[in-house]
Amino acid sequence: MPEPGSSGDDAGLGRALGETMAVTMVIGNSPTIRASLFAPGYSLPAVIANEFAEASGDLHTGALAALGLLLFAVTVLLNVAARMLVRMSRRGPARVQA
Repeated sequence: MPEPGSSGDDAGLGRALGETMAVTMVIGNSPTIRASLFAPGYSLPAVIANEFAEASGDLHTGALAALGLLLFAVTVLLNVAARMLVRMSRRGPARVQA
């Protein structure tokens, strides 16, 4: 529960950062790319969270901002696809007229 006087945005940000760090620890926090799906990895939110504080120069900061924009675009596309799927399932099966 959020503290009295704090906003829901603060609670949401804290939860998102906590989940990012938990996922980072579970998947191994390794920035190398390997052929196995079971090898340690690095997620986009983890890259942004781990490297943003140490980003030096405009190129590094811009690359991290671009990763954030890419992550946002993927989220929007998944939400649009989910809404379309829900709409299609509410209509019921399509009827073919012969």
